Amino acid sequence: MRLIDRVKRRLNIIYSKTRGINLSKNSFVHKSVDLTFPKSITIGESSVLYKQISIYTKDKGSFTIGKKSHIAPFGYLLIDNNKVTIGDDVAIGPFCTFICHSNSVTGKSKLYAENYLDGDIFIGNNVFIGVQCTILPGTIIEDNVVIASNSVVKGRIERSALYGGTPAKKIKEIE
Repeated sequence: MRLIDRVKRRLNIIYSKTRGINLSKNSFVHKSVDLTFPKSITIGESSVLYKQISIYTKDKGSFTIGKKSHIAPFGYLLIDNNKVTIGDDVAIGPFCTFICHSNSVTGKSKLYAENYLDGDIFIGNNVFIGVQCTILPGTIIEDNVVIASNSVVKGRIERSALYGGTPAKKIKEIE
């Protein structure tokens, strides 16, 4: 790595820590990442949040990503007062959306205006999520899972399988 690149990386680490991000060894958060509560963000060792990612939490919400994981550019995470927990060795493709807080069609009051659905999102270890996937409130993705591009994921996704579609369904078992 060139000297100028090492200096830029070090300055970015200092900037991230002064923002309040809990940044582990060899991890990196691009300066363009948009965070509402940086103190609610924990980045594991050797993990990366690439450019133009938006992570919106409130004071009780949290975002945690484990070791050797990354979110590609242009991710959007609406966490609110919920939690998003991402395990180790997870690769999340560009333009993926994680929604923990959303309007809901349940309830008898004004449609959407006063009805909300909230739920934490949990992603296990060794997971690959393809380009432009949407992960909905209350989703649990177990270990060793592949989610095909353009899928919409809700509920429990069982380990060691490939899922895809809208809504995402098991396509096949994987080893």
